[in-house]
Amino acid sequence: MSAKRMWTAWVLPPAAVLIVLLLWQGVTSAGIVSRVQFPTMVDAMSALGHEIVSGRVWSAVGATLAGWAIGMVITVALGIAVGTALAVNRFALRSAAPVIEIFKAIPAIAILPLVILVAGSTLPMKVFLICFAAFWPFVIQVIYGVQSMDQVVLDTSRALGVRGIRRFLSVSIPSASPYLVTGMRIASAQALILAVVAEIVGGAEGIGRNILLAENSGTDAYPTMYAYILVSGVLGIALTGAFFLMERRLMHWHESQRNIRASNRATGA
Repeated sequence: MSAKRMWTAWVLPPAAVLIVLLLWQGVTSAGIVSRVQFPTMVDAMSALGHEIVSGRVWSAVGATLAGWAIGMVITVALGIAVGTALAVNRFALRSAAPVIEIFKAIPAIAILPLVILVAGSTLPMKVFLICFAAFWPFVIQVIYGVQSMDQVVLDTSRALGVRGIRRFLSVSIPSASPYLVTGMRIASAQALILAVVAEIVGGAEGIGRNILLAENSGTDAYPTMYAYILVSGVLGIALTGAFFLMERRLMHWHESQRNIRASNRATGA
């Protein structure tokens, strides 16, 4: 790896984060903003350390991740099944397209009061909201992916007698995989946002509820509130990074990843 590449990948991002944290500390310590409403970075980090030692942060992260993971599994399974069925049937796709556009335009938070009335402040409530928000963008990616399948590949599979579930697993899914991975990455971000929102507004267990409890506990607990906000941000970065890593691992054979590797070699990475 070249020195420039190492600087960009390993030195610059941590340095940028450190600069932001120091600016945060400097702005609050100098009294530019109220330390009551916006605690210092040191206070927030101290509160975060206390939550980590007590174990409360781990239970909150676990609860948020549980809802996120269940919602993602359901979204991916239903999205692949529904998206593939629509992509191979033009009549079904034309009929379902207006429904998809309508539901895609509805903010998931708008149906939260109804879902709370039905399911209460429970894990199923959180999972339903996650699925509702993440399903529509993912199913659209599945449809595009299946429809973009190379006709030569499709004709070859037919000539070789590859049909049914075998063609679906060995031809359709690999051909649509770039769209599927992109859709999963988009759905992952949507799922995490809705998980935290459902916890803040709906009261389900997780990071969001701990943010709300800290806010309602008075100004002395504001550092704890900011600590959990930081936790949600770090969790989002971790999940996004995990999906990028998964894309590189699973899609190493695809042209897009080969082009990236070739570009890295050309620049001395």
